Amino acid sequence: MAARRSSRPRLLLAAAGAASTVFLCPGFSSLVAFNHALGRTSWPMLGSRSQASWRSLRRADADAMELMMETPPLDEADEYNMNVDVISGEIDISVLPEEMGVYAIYDSSGRLQYIGLSRQIQKSVENHAKSIGLPEVLDLISTVRCVEMPGESKELLKETWEGWIKEHMANGGEIPAGNLPENAPGADPRWRSRSAQAKPSLSLGGVGGIVTPAEALAAVRRAVEENPVILFMKGTPAMPQCGFSARTSGLLREIGVPFETVNVLDNENNPGVRDAVKEFGNWPTIPQLYVSGQLVGGADIVMEMHQTGQLEQALKSAAQGQSAAGSAETGSAPAEATAGRGNVRLIDDPRRPTATALCKALDSTFTLVDLRVADDSAAHEGDAGALEMGLTSESHFSVEIVAPEFAGLMPVQRQQKVYEALSQVMPKIHALSLVTRTPAEVADAQ
Repeated sequence: MAARRSSRPRLLLAAAGAASTVFLCPGFSSLVAFNHALGRTSWPMLGSRSQASWRSLRRADADAMELMMETPPLDEADEYNMNVDVISGEIDISVLPEEMGVYAIYDSSGRLQYIGLSRQIQKSVENHAKSIGLPEVLDLISTVRCVEMPGESKELLKETWEGWIKEHMANGGEIPAGNLPENAPGADPRWRSRSAQAKPSLSLGGVGGIVTPAEALAAVRRAVEENPVILFMKGTPAMPQCGFSARTSGLLREIGVPFETVNVLDNENNPGVRDAVKEFGNWPTIPQLYVSGQLVGGADIVMEMHQTGQLEQALKSAAQGQSAAGSAETGSAPAEATAGRGNVRLIDDPRRPTATALCKALDSTFTLVDLRVADDSAAHEGDAGALEMGLTSESHFSVEIVAPEFAGLMPVQRQQKVYEALSQVMPKIHALSLVTRTPAEVADAQ
């Protein structure tokens, strides 16, 4: 085996993006979303308002290109030819670097099969090989090109990954089969399977199936009672169909504790489960994480607990058969003195009916000390889930609330309190990112 080293300077694109997990691989819910992210959406598909947004995106793209630092293009990245181990008959990946970086895999005919990014390039290619299996892997993984980027940010990795795909497509290539969404023609989802969570998602229907809403609710209850750690999500860990589900399952894989998943979008194996789990937990959004039979919460709470170390503690306790109670403080904390009304930004605009209704509901329920409501819908234009709900605007919101009513409540209880206040508004919202604080917590953080 011989590796060809590139003499061309390296370019690192400084731009936004996010990808996490041991086996980093950005995913998209549809081919349209994928092409949109790569600048391939056709102009006639966009209305005048969307065309203005598109122009802004293209200008931002040009600005990002001006900020490029050094990294090699795809066709000049280091190249490694894969050999077959004469004893085991398997591909020998020992020649590949173990560093963090971006990599591209070609088959024996030179066709690009997959572009990925990883904390450990060698380990990721090994996972690909195991997922595909013999003898097909001997043909599909023939040459690997990669650039090592030790210590660089996930944003830089993501932007380099996008740059390589754009370069490949600009040279007349198609989106690699391994990077296509699962349901797209020609897609090969094996490239994005995770060995850390290779088992399939649960089918709650069982032999007899689920016929009625009561049976769906009973199936959810059994799944929560029988599995120490279970995540109800949109899609699967290998192929998430929502950013919040991808982020939550990624954090669970990162911690490494075994967990089960239920794909609420799988209407064949889990009919009615999407609505049943919302009723069961009194929680209106997906994903939902249950640990030791208790609802931990959604993506925001899981991320917050991960940052404080509480999530890992709760998951490991559950794996050892202990209760998750105490993973977040609760009880009768002393009531907080009401703080003065601070930075409360109430929206009252007839052109923004959902944001206006959201603000009114929160203002009438809580003693607001701080309220910030951001409409993130523009960043999710064309979202399949929002379109399914008939939403073309005001579909995604980020909300930060500071109120004394949250004192003494667990994170999940706080958010349930907010969702109860928004019960009339939530059917009009596809995704809500929520942060709750008490005045004392804000003061302690300053």
